Amino acid sequence: MKDESDKRLDELLSAVRAQKPDTSRLEYGFETRLMARLREEGSAAKPWHAFAWRLSPVFAGIVVALGIWTYCSPRDPEMDAAAVTASDEAQMVEYLTGNGI
Repeated sequence: MKDESDKRLDELLSAVRAQKPDTSRLEYGFETRLMARLREEGSAAKPWHAFAWRLSPVFAGIVVALGIWTYCSPRDPEMDAAAVTASDEAQMVEYLTGNGI
């Protein structure tokens, strides 16, 4: 009995494999439908982050240029000292201790 059911199942599966599906109805107008869908998706509003991704190399270049400019710019020790003495913390220390920095 098992051999008969296996044989019958093999016959049915062979028949299914031999049958070719009719796809002619699906093929009709495929290119037109595809182009209409692509046109519709292309005309949709783009989100803001799509433009940010395109501009990220420009932003990275600006960051690198500013880093190089900061590293290569000459430092003036008098300006650094003036910045330290003008800070709020330095004024507070000077006030509390009575000593100048």
